[in-house]
Amino acid sequence: MLEFLLNNYYISLYFIALVLSITKYRLYYDTVLKYLPIILSYVLLSEILGAIVRDVDDIQLVYIPEYYNYNTIIFNIFDIVFYLYFFYIFYQLIDKKRSRDFIKYGSALFLLTCIVNLFLQDFYTEPQNYAIIVGAIILVFACLTYLYKIFSEEQKFIPRKNLLFWITLGLLVFYICYPILMYILSFDYPLYTTYNLSKYHYISIATMYLCFIIGFLSMRRLRLPVKQLE
Repeated sequence: MLEFLLNNYYISLYFIALVLSITKYRLYYDTVLKYLPIILSYVLLSEILGAIVRDVDDIQLVYIPEYYNYNTIIFNIFDIVFYLYFFYIFYQLIDKKRSRDFIKYGSALFLLTCIVNLFLQDFYTEPQNYAIIVGAIILVFACLTYLYKIFSEEQKFIPRKNLLFWITLGLLVFYICYPILMYILSFDYPLYTTYNLSKYHYISIATMYLCFIIGFLSMRRLRLPVKQLE
């Protein structure tokens, strides 16, 4: 068990973030983030299952000999859920109609790209790079728009006490790196392995969840009304 945690240290960060999201739930239960513990639970379960499929030979999802330990399908499904969840979050948080329209129509484009990507890359064995890139562009735009909003408006709370600030910062760091690394993994694997780029992938994951953890530890009560999608 200890060896598993050492080799997959980032899973410990998922667990800590999940525990904090539950213990701090009273501070945001009536806001747009009310489903965050469910999403973090899904993240943790996906990562554990992915690690088991990758490392345990008797458990497999792809019944092709050369791909027996591939867990790609888990994360391809995960990407769709994760992107759509945060599209929804930022759509609720951002006030400007033009930016909200970009996220709304961008979400539709993302889903269309997911469908098209099925015909371009194997959903079971390859990261869905085109969907990842489109989703990352939309999410990075949403993160930057929200950060601009909280720094340009008069704030009741200091940004570092705002859970959403830390979540946005963590997402921004990760989703700037993620599409680049996944694209190299799929289309220039020798470069990916030569420079051990997986290390940077895990560092970006750790950075994102450390931001989440800092946000939970430093947060004050969020008072954001839950809106309905238009």
